[in-house]
Amino acid sequence: MRKLASAIIIIALIIAPMRALTWGFQGHEYIGALAWEYLTPEARVWVSERLELVNEPSLSEITTWADRVRGTDEGFALGPLHFANIDPDSTTFEMERDCPNRRCVVGALLDDLAVMADSNASKQAQAEAMRTFTHWITDMHQPLHMGFARDRGGNDIRIRFFGSEQNLHRLWDTVMIRGMDQMPEPHQQAQRHPLPALAIQADWEASVIEWANQAFALAKEHAYSDLAEGDQIGESYFQQARPVIEKQLVLSAQRMALILNAIAAAELQ
Repeated sequence: MRKLASAIIIIALIIAPMRALTWGFQGHEYIGALAWEYLTPEARVWVSERLELVNEPSLSEITTWADRVRGTDEGFALGPLHFANIDPDSTTFEMERDCPNRRCVVGALLDDLAVMADSNASKQAQAEAMRTFTHWITDMHQPLHMGFARDRGGNDIRIRFFGSEQNLHRLWDTVMIRGMDQMPEPHQQAQRHPLPALAIQADWEASVIEWANQAFALAKEHAYSDLAEGDQIGESYFQQARPVIEKQLVLSAQRMALILNAIAAAELQ
């Protein structure tokens, strides 16, 4: 019965209209709301001041800005920054090889982070950097945004999920996360998974590249999972993917919060 209910829920979600790409709006907003739960009081002030400068109501909603502008010239220019494509024979992501001119999700994240952490930057510049940073860090934790170049992060792999034809990337972006109907509320999730006591490395780039490599490893092991074009997948694949997705949602929020907390604390020194 549990498997039948799961299948019915997921099939309904497959045929429902989708609002956006890249974790879907639901995933991005969930991560932003969860990150807010982890912020220190000082970081909440820092973030709130900059949200106002770019007319965004919350950390949850600002995470979707880079998707909301996709149909504009600005959004078109940002297009390559939502992902990094890596050769399947590679064991790790490498900046010079896989992110030429820093025009990928990892390079964009690091560039925005540098502006946010620059005490000489204006609050407006920091606000605009935060607006895209919050999206890049959430995108980077979706494993197929660190996927293979040959299939454009799963976009070119057609599979059948509970009998419905999908591309693999969309399956991970939107379909399966909408099937996770028992996700805890952000405040409950924060209580279940407290913010780690250890701060991120002093070298921002080392931490971010480590996280990118973790996502790439998950893509290889769990998202691709020896799938071939046209494969039929269903309950077993969903149940294997679900804990990976939930963990990545939590890690994305925690890491976003660690960075914002560190930047806000540094400004007070």
